[in-house]
Amino acid sequence: MQIQVFMGNAGNGQTNKLQSVQSRLEFTGQSAPIIQAGAYGEEGLLQILEVRAAAGQREILVDDCSRQQILRVLEWQSCVEHEPDFVDLVIHLARKD
Repeated sequence: MQIQVFMGNAGNGQTNKLQSVQSRLEFTGQSAPIIQAGAYGEEGLLQILEVRAAAGQREILVDDCSRQQILRVLEWQSCVEHEPDFVDLVIHLARKD
């Protein structure tokens, strides 16, 4: 599993970075809707990541992440990194202001 974190605020283009990744994925025929982290608590975000990965999504885009959500995703990564469902998973996290 690989996790990429976009730091800074939206004025620095982090949302544009997610949209750029989304456009690249759509160009290759993959669906990659952007998850709005503000709609989830820390555990809820981890659950949606697991659901998306189990459904076969290999790149997951998450916008508006809090510092604590990012830390929880990084902790979760260390717990599941050797599980086959997560080996080729890439998660893009954009931190909110």
